[in-house]
Amino acid sequence: MIELLPGSGVLLPDGAGTLRFGTAWDATREVLAGLGAVEEDGAPGAGRGYSVRWCDLELTARADAVDPGSEPVSEPVSEPVSGPAAGPGPSGPGGLPLAEITVRRGGFRPSCRGPAAVPVVLDGIDLFGHPADEVREALGEDRWPGLLLPPAGPGGHLPSVTLRAGPPPGSGDRNRGGANGAEPDLAAYADLWTTRRDEWQLEDTGSGYTIVTKGERPIELLICHDKLAEQIVARMLAAGVEIVDG
Repeated sequence: MIELLPGSGVLLPDGAGTLRFGTAWDATREVLAGLGAVEEDGAPGAGRGYSVRWCDLELTARADAVDPGSEPVSEPVSEPVSGPAAGPGPSGPGGLPLAEITVRRGGFRPSCRGPAAVPVVLDGIDLFGHPADEVREALGEDRWPGLLLPPAGPGGHLPSVTLRAGPPPGSGDRNRGGANGAEPDLAAYADLWTTRRDEWQLEDTGSGYTIVTKGERPIELLICHDKLAEQIVARMLAAGVEIVDG
């Protein structure tokens, strides 16, 4: 699973760590290398990028685009880094750090049918796991300003998603999930068992519960912290949220 962390970066699968905005450029490549062979992309005006494939997805990390009117800047010589612990710094191309991360579906088609093999999660929603119109509706109108969702064909799934650096809003549902390294906030999910409990149901899987929306095509709320998920389910059960068979 890949988890988008607005204002922070992207949590990579398979224990590869977190790719954080502002990371030094050589450290960015080293983090991506934890997933496979890294390819370099120097498209003019787009900012230099590093890409890596993982299952049916491709991740591309870019620094800010260099001003087309500026003089070319040679690659700076930097000290060796030990890994993802390298922090923000002016060691990216043109002195610019990591600023944008894109996740694309395999084949790079303008519209995809069916979910991706690897979940790409934001606020518990699998962005590639449901048709694009359902994903947009679930995210709402107040989604992160730095989240870019391209058009998709009728009934199709998103072909890609881009997350850009920038501070997230300071309040509301977008504090869920522990972005920016903070502990996940149970109170941020309180609407699931209070004001919006009629919109959700608990699906009994036989070994536990999953939290899903009501309707003809339920969307599962993915929670990446086991302890937090248990606390949320316990409160939903106590509040009498509807239980359905899995």
